Amino acid sequence: MEKRKVIGLYLGLIIFITILLLPTPDGMLPEAKRAAAVTLLMSIWWITEAIPISATAFLPMILFPLLGILDAGSTAVNYGHNYVLMLLAGFIIAKAFEIHNLHRRTALTIIKYLGTSRQLIILSFMLATALLSMWIANVAITLLMLPIGIAIIAKEAENGDSQETESKFGLALMLSIAYSASIGGIGTLIGTPPNMIFAGMIKTLYPEAGDISFVQWMMVGIPLVIIFLPITWLYLVKYFRIKGSFSGSKELIEDELHNMGPMTKAEKRVLIIFILTGLGWIFRKDIQLGSFTISGWASMLGVAEYVHDSTVALFSVILMFIIPTGEKNSKSGKQLTHLLNWKDAENVPWGVVMIVGGGYAIAKGFANTGLAEFIATRITIFDILPIFLVVLVVVFFMTLLTEINSNTATANTFLPILATMAVAASAHPFLLMIPGTIACSCSFLLPSGTGTNAVIFGSGRVTIPEMFKCGLFLSIIGIFVVTLVGYLIAIPVFGIAEGLPSWAH
Repeated sequence: MEKRKVIGLYLGLIIFITILLLPTPDGMLPEAKRAAAVTLLMSIWWITEAIPISATAFLPMILFPLLGILDAGSTAVNYGHNYVLMLLAGFIIAKAFEIHNLHRRTALTIIKYLGTSRQLIILSFMLATALLSMWIANVAITLLMLPIGIAIIAKEAENGDSQETESKFGLALMLSIAYSASIGGIGTLIGTPPNMIFAGMIKTLYPEAGDISFVQWMMVGIPLVIIFLPITWLYLVKYFRIKGSFSGSKELIEDELHNMGPMTKAEKRVLIIFILTGLGWIFRKDIQLGSFTISGWASMLGVAEYVHDSTVALFSVILMFIIPTGEKNSKSGKQLTHLLNWKDAENVPWGVVMIVGGGYAIAKGFANTGLAEFIATRITIFDILPIFLVVLVVVFFMTLLTEINSNTATANTFLPILATMAVAASAHPFLLMIPGTIACSCSFLLPSGTGTNAVIFGSGRVTIPEMFKCGLFLSIIGIFVVTLVGYLIAIPVFGIAEGLPSWAH
């Protein structure tokens, strides 16, 4: 076992036991102290990966009942939360994209029509990556785009350009894939786990708050992507001084598309289901356009209080298992298979889903034991700084943490604290939670920050110093962009300016 993991394993246990043995601070309930001990143990094991992080997520199922924090049933329900199932369904739908190569065709088509200049090639990769990462796991999209990017870089070398120019272009292209995957994931609820963690924690911490709908999140996430992605592109082409164009890239992309052949029936059917899923999410709830209201399909069916976005996602998954590919065996003439089979579904990242469930369990423990209120009432940042600077400090803090820690683990651990900090200051909990959630996706410095960075680093074409130097100023830009979007867009979208809502008391 690596030294870091060994240290993390024993350090976590020592701190856990020490907190349990220490006297309970004034104003804190004994079960709140025990919940803090479990949270610190999980945080240390998550950060150091002392054991697999998915396995760490199951600690509440063992320790919460044994320590009298939550009963087993109340703890277990968090692992089957609406948003946990929605994320799982999203992974399964993404698997259908991968199996039938629809994600590759989408990416290649976008790249094909955006020109052959070096700057536009980088932009096309970023657009394709960001668009796909809104719906499919960021790491999966990075892995998809990596070989295409390497092929483009190889074509650059064939053209006989200088080694320095090739190196700069290759670095910029590799980093653009990683960064745009992280930024694109911010756009939708299912784009990255921290977004789902936020939505689920609202229901856990504030059951009367109502659901965070797919459309609501997109009203904040999409503008941020639209703003931040071009800024990142401009930064990369200026930082690496990318200019000029070279021949062959368009031909390469066209060859890739030609080799794929025309869209198969299976691809078309997966695409139709995917589009219907998006429409189902968008039009589930009533949409208010000034004085005009578009009734959602759930309202028209009289089931608005019963269905959830997870209902739509899982319905689409079932369709994948029912609908055949439409492809026939040339000899027997029989249908080959359905759009998905269970072996395909078994290969989705179930561990990530359980990590999200573990985070919801922590949030439940924070809420039920009064630990969140205890922490929040002792942090007085609102007393010394104006609101805008409070948001800026929170974004800076969360961005720093997510560089050395899993973004999922960071969201799990700190979102409940941010919520109660805001409530203790009579502010809307979303004021800090939304910028904090988005900041979890702004990891640009190190391979340890996110899987997308790790994939690019693993390609052998980017070193840690190169990633750090390029990502440092981009992280600073990201802190201000996220703060401004959180302050100027999230506040009106979610009614944050109205102050502490009644459901948060």
